[in-house]
Amino acid sequence: MKNYFTFIAGVCLLYAERVAAQGEPFTRSVINTRSASPFRLAHPFEIIYGPDNYLYITEKIGRVIRVDPVTGVRQILLNMINNGVYVTVSRSGGGPTPHATSIGQDGMMGMALHPNFPSTDSIFIAYTNAPGSLRISRFKFNNTATPSLTNETVLISGIPANNDHSSGRLIIGPDGMLYYSCGDRGANQFANRCSPILSQILPTSAQILADNYTNYSGKVLRICRDGSIPADNPVLGGVRSHIFTMGHRNPQGLVFQKNPTSGYSPIVSTSGGKLFSSEHGPRTDDELNILESGKNYGWPNIAGYLDNVNYSYINWSTASAANCSSTAYDENAIPPGATVLPESAVANFKPPMSTLYTVCNPLPLSVCDAGGTDWMNYPTIAPSSIDFYHVDGGYGIPGWYPSLLVPTLRRGVLYRYKLNATMDGFDSDSIPYFRSSNRYRDIAISRDGMRIYLITDSIGQTSGPSGNGTSTLSDRGAIIEYYYTGATLPIHDQPSVKPEVRKFNITIYPNPAKDWIHINIPENRNAVAYRYQIIDLTGRMMINGTSKEKQLNIPVHQLSRGMYLIKIFDNKGLEILTDKIIIQ
Repeated sequence: MKNYFTFIAGVCLLYAERVAAQGEPFTRSVINTRSASPFRLAHPFEIIYGPDNYLYITEKIGRVIRVDPVTGVRQILLNMINNGVYVTVSRSGGGPTPHATSIGQDGMMGMALHPNFPSTDSIFIAYTNAPGSLRISRFKFNNTATPSLTNETVLISGIPANNDHSSGRLIIGPDGMLYYSCGDRGANQFANRCSPILSQILPTSAQILADNYTNYSGKVLRICRDGSIPADNPVLGGVRSHIFTMGHRNPQGLVFQKNPTSGYSPIVSTSGGKLFSSEHGPRTDDELNILESGKNYGWPNIAGYLDNVNYSYINWSTASAANCSSTAYDENAIPPGATVLPESAVANFKPPMSTLYTVCNPLPLSVCDAGGTDWMNYPTIAPSSIDFYHVDGGYGIPGWYPSLLVPTLRRGVLYRYKLNATMDGFDSDSIPYFRSSNRYRDIAISRDGMRIYLITDSIGQTSGPSGNGTSTLSDRGAIIEYYYTGATLPIHDQPSVKPEVRKFNITIYPNPAKDWIHINIPENRNAVAYRYQIIDLTGRMMINGTSKEKQLNIPVHQLSRGMYLIKIFDNKGLEILTDKIIIQ
């Protein structure tokens, strides 16, 4: 109990702390310390901002809770600890304690509220009910003085899961279908190194008739709300199944594009309705993807782009059983007899929108290593989820709509990616926010777009602001609220600002640079005062200034070797450029 109250005392000091994130004003507070009965989340996975203005959260150990973000009061809606939910966990003591020494990537996972919730009283939950097996169920929400979830109806069972790479994200699309991300179960690595990756293996018609879903591993599924197979799902390998896309490793984030006036936009429309995903790569090439019906995202034949940079497929399962099990796992080790394949094409391959990041070979190692923690030789950020910045109308944070927001485990950062007008690429590269020594597990956004909620892991390692690995987390099992306190702009005005400025054809050179960075803005007709910032990859501001000149000349000789972000803002405070630069 001593550790628990030390946690509470520490986080209470952070209440309403002012935070300057990229020059934008936020206040930071920890919601689960607001009530008279403060609490710590027990290995949270999902957070949803409900239409009733409550936060709905799943905890992997087997609970679903509802939290009032104003008062911090928690209500337990469903408790299946030791009674229905299977989770791989080791505890320092007995009982359902959040103080586990380790916990697997299974348990109570994704959750989705019915599109008409709470008037339609259904909540859908994905959870592992047995070792290696996951089910998706519908529960009845009882909105009483003591709210609860009852009347479980199992929709589908036998979806592959594991203690590693279960993925587990569940959402409802604008078409009313359930979308579930099913990982590759950690095959080909660590304790699962001798298990074959099935991300390119499709089910047979006999397997589907027998409800054998083993080959759903490494896929994103599209499921009717009664558990059946949608009639318009793609036919892959001659079989129509629940599979929507294939070739995935560990896709932990799913979100649909939303429009500011009507919420979700139509699915599979030339005008929008895109399904975005974030996915963990193998030490390199984390991905942001647009998921399209029937497409193949390459794993394990391809990591990121088909570029043969920093990745070869070492197939441990092709070694003999003895050689595979007796060889200690290492990403660069090759057990005797195992096949090693360069990146190779797959049918219907769709490359990612972006990788986060590809190793920077063939640049000098000294450049790659700058920034600590062997950053560019192990350049993953571990994206744990994804959300789409959107408000229900009115005003929003200037320049944010439309953006993808990606929380991370390894970096302890929320990254923002500003989408272009067609929402199939980015107007700016990653912009880091809220860096900390935390593992951000999932994100929710209030309906007015002013509050961002991040839940944090109870245990694990991160790098955080120092750039050095640590398992001493600042806020374990917390709900952190970042409330934007600055001026807002009409949400409809925001998409029209960026294209007008983009025609200036801004150029940056040289890149890589050593002493100076030059930025040309050739059509600065009105002598607009541009603000520029150079930020390192942990979010620290290194250089900032203003200029009215057509060419900005920025000295960078004082910076250490490595990769940085450069940002430019116009006189309205809206970002007009974000790009990477490398200092030699």
